[in-house]
Amino acid sequence: MPLIEPFVITQEDSDVTQADTTAGVMGDLFSYRVPKGKSLLLRPGDVLALDLDNTSAAVAANTCQVKLEKRDQTGQEKTPLLGPLQYASFSASGVGEFKDEDKLIHLEIGSQIEVGEQEYLVLMGNNPTTGLDKDTSFMSLRTHSKR
Repeated sequence: MPLIEPFVITQEDSDVTQADTTAGVMGDLFSYRVPKGKSLLLRPGDVLALDLDNTSAAVAANTCQVKLEKRDQTGQEKTPLLGPLQYASFSASGVGEFKDEDKLIHLEIGSQIEVGEQEYLVLMGNNPTTGLDKDTSFMSLRTHSKR
């Protein structure tokens, strides 16, 4: 019988690849590759917290858009999970808020979605005037793992 347990992904996870984005282009900021022998179970109640900065060391613009998607092992097949959503949605909820689940963004999924081993969960961003900075941006996704 598989073991299902709460699981949190942050930008510091060893299975996350980080990259700065380019201004005006929806690009990959944080990409999590599910390790072998494990899968993620994304549920409608799962929450995402963000605190994004641009490459000029300023808070990302409210007009910045964010998107979360699942990708297959090749990265070619993509399933949207959230957005594109204006970063202002997180601002209204409380940018930098990582504890109060009432202030966090819930995934836009109607039922459970499994992200299998070696598949990807990718947080993307599009800041209109400057790119997003991987070193000063933070994310936390509270979900579940299965092994």
